[in-house]
Amino acid sequence: MKDSNEKSQDRLLGESDGVPSEWMQPQYSIGRAAERTGVPADTLRYYEREGIMAPAGRTSGGSRRYSELDLEKIACAHWLREAGVPIAVIKHFDALRDQGRETVSARRSLLIAHRDELQRRRDRIEASIAAIEEKIAKYDRIMEARR
Repeated sequence: MKDSNEKSQDRLLGESDGVPSEWMQPQYSIGRAAERTGVPADTLRYYEREGIMAPAGRTSGGSRRYSELDLEKIACAHWLREAGVPIAVIKHFDALRDQGRETVSARRSLLIAHRDELQRRRDRIEASIAAIEEKIAKYDRIMEARR
């Protein structure tokens, strides 16, 4: 059986498995959540509108409140978005994560597919850069010959 330190090392960002109950309690305002995650408040609202994130808890006055676990989910969604993962895929990834550990293989497959796409894009960009550098070198030779 794993000790608690090993179990915490196996915990994945945004998973509720193994988190203390206080991590589930909404406590951060949208401003504090933005500050803690580095994700602007407008983006947090956008993630909620688009269904990337479940609606935040609310105070009796209607202000959003985020839990520690919400902050992890925000960080994960933002990291995926910054990596160019489409919104529909992030929603699917989030839904899979919320279903628990039995979906690790499916989540891994989503990440592999996106990594492979990024590698294809990188290869195309590198080929474009090489072509541009070749053209610049040609222009440099023409300009040098005119001197």
